[in-house]
Amino acid sequence: MSNALRGSAAIVGVGHSGMGEAAGGRNALDILGESALVALAEAGLNIQDVDGLFTGSSFHFMPTLSTAEYLGIQPSYFDGSMIGGASFVNYLSSAALALEAGLCNVALICYGSNQRTSVGGLATMSEQQPYEVPYSPRYPISSYALATARHMYEYGTTREQLAEVAVAARRWAQLNPDAFERGDTSVEEVLQSRMISDPLTVRDC
Repeated sequence: MSNALRGSAAIVGVGHSGMGEAAGGRNALDILGESALVALAEAGLNIQDVDGLFTGSSFHFMPTLSTAEYLGIQPSYFDGSMIGGASFVNYLSSAALALEAGLCNVALICYGSNQRTSVGGLATMSEQQPYEVPYSPRYPISSYALATARHMYEYGTTREQLAEVAVAARRWAQLNPDAFERGDTSVEEVLQSRMISDPLTVRDC
């Protein structure tokens, strides 16, 4: 892969709000908007500086348009491509390319969720998936479980090795005062915890 874009763009502001918990009846867009304003303030920018918008959501049919309308902006460039939980990492590349091409000058990558307090929480998808529906999948966890099971099959990855990922994630979370889970965990605790979607337990999630 070419490194032609290296140094051509920079992340100059980061913000978050609520960590998926919406007090006082706030919805997903409220959390998104608050996070966006925090990130822009850290960068020394305001919302009207944004002319590139990158976002996705399971709460809105056309998330880029809903977000732009909520924020009161009219970006010259949008990207609402959804590839699951990795969408927002992918937007980093898309934003860098758009900036390099002169399609925008300030790119805002944003997301909001109130799943921790929403009555919806985890929900099955309404889209028909004939191979998955008979097993009552719970998304996104079931998707990750399928990918994990395939990785174990292809490469011989063990449950103990997978548990190390959860342990490492918890250690990183301890550096974030707003993290949902900040207590210690161990490989043994991960392996013995309640199964959510085989082979992932509640501590893997």
